[in-house]
Amino acid sequence: MHISTRTILLCIVAEALNLITAYIFYDTLQLPLFMDTIFTVAITFYCGLLPGVLVAIFYNVIATLTFPIRDYTFEPYAMLFAICGALVAFSTWLFARHKEDFRISKTITVLYLILIALVSSFMSVIAGGVIDCIRFTFADLPDRMAPIKDFTDTFRSLHYSLLASCFLGQIPVSLTDRMITTFAGYGVYRCMVRVMGNERWK
Repeated sequence: MHISTRTILLCIVAEALNLITAYIFYDTLQLPLFMDTIFTVAITFYCGLLPGVLVAIFYNVIATLTFPIRDYTFEPYAMLFAICGALVAFSTWLFARHKEDFRISKTITVLYLILIALVSSFMSVIAGGVIDCIRFTFADLPDRMAPIKDFTDTFRSLHYSLLASCFLGQIPVSLTDRMITTFAGYGVYRCMVRVMGNERWK
């Protein structure tokens, strides 16, 4: 797939905005949400699968490398969450490639966005649960992972297995985050279309 200079620039801007948004909502406001895929969703809608996946992967790498300057302990395991980001881009693209269906009606658009949020949340829960299980086994989850860590500890106290607890602990945060960021990302995409014109990919 050819990526134009324009697409590269859009990806760089999306990357920066993902980092800024996540910092504002998670680090500064300390909301129990990540809010780090709004512009990944927007880029996937506007530019296609590969740009969306690249934005998702580089976000997690860059965010992890900035842990020390954000007063977090450097934890290379966190880069594995690039897998979750890539799955968010992929699940978004599965439906975004059929944009003509989004134009049928506002109701259809909302239903598609809910479906995207549910599918991407399911994929994130599975991948994130496995990653957390690995991290819990070898390093334990840091405090900055609360409330996911709190949910996971609650299920462990109920004698669920570690893997099951990690899956279940992901659900509340992942589902809420995916609903918000999917709708917000689509909103950003619509603004991009109005300002820059229709996307170039099919």
